[in-house]
Amino acid sequence: RPLDEANPILDTQLEIGKIRARIAIIQRPLSPDGLAYAIRRHREEPWTLPLFIQNRMINPFTAGLLSFLIDGSRTLLVAGTRSSGKTSLLGSLMLEIIPKYRIIVIEDSLELPIESLRSLKYDILRMKVRSALLKTTTEVSADDGIRTSLRLGDSCLIIGEVRSLEAQALYEAMRIGALANVVAGTIHGASPYAVFDRVVNDLDVPTTSFKATDIIAVANPIKTSDGLHSWKRLVRLSEVRKHWQKDPLEEKGFVDLLQYNVEKDTLEPTEDLINGDSEIIKDIASSVKGWAGNWDAVYDNILLRAKVKQEIVNVAEKIKNFRILEAKFNTEANHAFHRISDEIRKEIGLPMGERVFPEWQKWLNQEIKKKKLV
Repeated sequence: RPLDEANPILDTQLEIGKIRARIAIIQRPLSPDGLAYAIRRHREEPWTLPLFIQNRMINPFTAGLLSFLIDGSRTLLVAGTRSSGKTSLLGSLMLEIIPKYRIIVIEDSLELPIESLRSLKYDILRMKVRSALLKTTTEVSADDGIRTSLRLGDSCLIIGEVRSLEAQALYEAMRIGALANVVAGTIHGASPYAVFDRVVNDLDVPTTSFKATDIIAVANPIKTSDGLHSWKRLVRLSEVRKHWQKDPLEEKGFVDLLQYNVEKDTLEPTEDLINGDSEIIKDIASSVKGWAGNWDAVYDNILLRAKVKQEIVNVAEKIKNFRILEAKFNTEANHAFHRISDEIRKEIGLPMGERVFPEWQKWLNQEIKKKKLV
């Protein structure tokens, strides 16, 4: 990509071994005093949901719900302000995808931990598309990249960031059902309505097409009263209902499933979620034998996933070995969870938490001894 007087902005990445960083540079005439740049270094290994639990960005229940939604092949946007942890959270959600599904990743700056996931046997095709800041280049545009991905067969689709007119191609694909698996990406916006406003009014996606979004997760920094400290937190998780016409805010098109309690510094399930009033989760359950019309069984599975994620954190802190919070062990733990759940389902018809968790916990303890992690 060029950096000269005709193109005074460069947004790219730097890779040295495992070290990755995003680089933003400006020069004359945009910067009259000469070169100016910012470097944002990425974590060498991907973030995982257990790592986010340990760092309090999310709690175990949120991790369990996110894992359930990813397995349910939903469309999910991670929204937030700059440096709120959107991309890191998106990377952790990719680790919750079952590796048998191919993943197509579309990015203009290579920020997602693709090489790390490939080393864990994930089948990933990465497309590098033109930055929204560039007007002319040999790189393919993001909307052409999305349309091309639809010709490459059944895959999960991950968009590094929804920035420009590629949103129209993305929602067009979602509306016609061209994407049968999970679709996820990041977008700037401090609330579900801010995401709607950006997608519809700034990016010209038709209002009815926005309904193809199932879940909006909002991450924002939480500051102390003195303004000297801040922490990254997921502060809201909302579902997008499908029966409104013009304005989702006025017609109750957004329903919060989780809300942030600032006094307790944690996300809490809303009454709508506790009482089973979630159209998205019911839709997931409707296609699963034993879950359709059985909210207790569905909620039990979310709690089971939460318990599994919390146990990984508990054991890591107990044995003082935090490698088990990293992507490699997290992936192995997910494999074991799905295998044991499938075995219990075949035996009793449902993967009940009271049967699955003890078996998975036995696997965890054996694996720690086998790998000599104590």
